[in-house]
Amino acid sequence: MRAPSRTSVLATELYALKIGISFALDASLVPLVIELDSLLAVNMVNCDEECLAAKGGLVDRVRRLLNHVIVSVSHISRQANKAAHRIARFSLREQSLSCWLDEGPLWLMDAVYDDRSETSVSG
Repeated sequence: MRAPSRTSVLATELYALKIGISFALDASLVPLVIELDSLLAVNMVNCDEECLAAKGGLVDRVRRLLNHVIVSVSHISRQANKAAHRIARFSLREQSLSCWLDEGPLWLMDAVYDDRSETSVSG
């Protein structure tokens, strides 16, 4: 399922987060550790106060999903999140839903390895 066109980057991040959490819940892939390179999205979903921003409805849906799982939502630098960037670029070309379990395609696994290396150096 593709995100609606003409959406902001923040709305796209929140929408992808909602879809990812829903998938993890349906597949019983819990507990979750979620890392986003959007500090604004992390702050919005982690905040306990009502979200009055234009994306408040989407934030509320994400928060409701998060209430069903043990989860950590944290910020990670964009340099340590190459895999997410490659998946986003892939999804712009691909019309169908893709899911990889255990191991993904080589172009993705290279980015995952780079991300792990970047995280261990900076963390």
